[in-house]
Amino acid sequence: MTYDTAKELQKRGHQVELWTGFPLNMELCKNKHFDNYLYDGIFVQRFYHYYKQSISLNKLWEFEYNNKIFSEYFSDLLKSKRPDIVHAFHLGNLSASLITECVKLNIPTVFTATDFWAVCPKCQLRLADNSICEGPGANSMNCFAHMLNRSYLNLMPCWLFKSLIWLAKQGWCPEKRYLPLLRAVVSRADFLKKTINHIDRILVPTHLLKQVLQRHGFELNKIRYVPYGINLNNIEEQRLKTAGAKVRLGFIGTVAEHKGVHVLLEAVRLLPKDIPIEIFIYGKLEEVPEYTACLKEIAGGDGRIHFCGTFPSHEIGVVFSQIDCLVVPSIWYENTPLVIYSAQATNTPVIATNLGGMSEVIQHEKNGLLFEKGDTAQLAHLIMRLCRDRNLLPALSAKAVKPKSIPAYVNELEEYYGEILAEKALRYDSMVDGVKIYEEVPSGI
Repeated sequence: MTYDTAKELQKRGHQVELWTGFPLNMELCKNKHFDNYLYDGIFVQRFYHYYKQSISLNKLWEFEYNNKIFSEYFSDLLKSKRPDIVHAFHLGNLSASLITECVKLNIPTVFTATDFWAVCPKCQLRLADNSICEGPGANSMNCFAHMLNRSYLNLMPCWLFKSLIWLAKQGWCPEKRYLPLLRAVVSRADFLKKTINHIDRILVPTHLLKQVLQRHGFELNKIRYVPYGINLNNIEEQRLKTAGAKVRLGFIGTVAEHKGVHVLLEAVRLLPKDIPIEIFIYGKLEEVPEYTACLKEIAGGDGRIHFCGTFPSHEIGVVFSQIDCLVVPSIWYENTPLVIYSAQATNTPVIATNLGGMSEVIQHEKNGLLFEKGDTAQLAHLIMRLCRDRNLLPALSAKAVKPKSIPAYVNELEEYYGEILAEKALRYDSMVDGVKIYEEVPSGI
């Protein structure tokens, strides 16, 4: 989506540069952390960040949300480029320190929250046991529970665990070597809340994400609900879906545990062998090899299940023409996967987990079907319904909700850009003795 948005802005005459972060597993000299290149006519500045054993664990945690190596370079870049506006689509590989540098120079900022990174370092609000997480909690208790998922911590009384964290915040820890790590973890939530609240606009694609951010202290008056747009150039509107001799179900996405592919396969294995279905799994199988091996074990050589690998993005329309229904069995909120929008653009019904984000786009019995998280029996029942009720598939297909296009999405972005620039111009005129006043922003832990 970032690329498509950049190309559309460029097409409209705007000068666009992309800044991206790239993880690296090798050590680099300080002046080797950055390079740049041209990609399809877009100038890209790339920051390499690496994780090495010699770097302290507390620094790894702090750099994830406040990377001082990046901020130093980014500050110089901003001073030389002086962009009219900086729009971040994700801060994970660059850190929120880029916001601090923009605010120091009074450069307008927009942040599109594509997931839950602002409140969850894992981005997914998912605990180690795959249950839904409500967020860091007081003193980041949930983050500690996830990070230190060991038996002795599970046995520790909650009051004692809370007391130890509180003492660490005050500067006391029985093991002094752990104090910087505890501080880095505990400080994340407050640092990000204070920093991101300096952004001019926070754009969210779902009401769920708006509620999550508001609940964790992000300023509601800066949050705007802006559903994603998608590139419709490679997606032709297709005829309504009708069931053929077999109902063809597809999964498209990252083949990883949080996507719940195992939930789909386990549901299929519950169905009798004579049920006329075919399952097509699209995604990079080598990304998480252990999980792929687990999926193949679940499939057990079932001839109805096909592992298809990945495909070029321009073939998305072709893939949807070869399936009757998309299944999105994720075991986390998802915050609206773009593949659901693509499915709706091709009149393809969706069976999805009944979790916020997905359930905002898919309405049960209208343009798709919903089942409870991880409920393989319920999912199997819905698949059985599609096979037995030949009118269900076309009925769901007929009520597909057409998604927003990239040009329509960029129209909205330009409106917000204009608003912010106008506000900044007014602030610029509000001067004290000819000197602009800037709010203080957090510069570190």
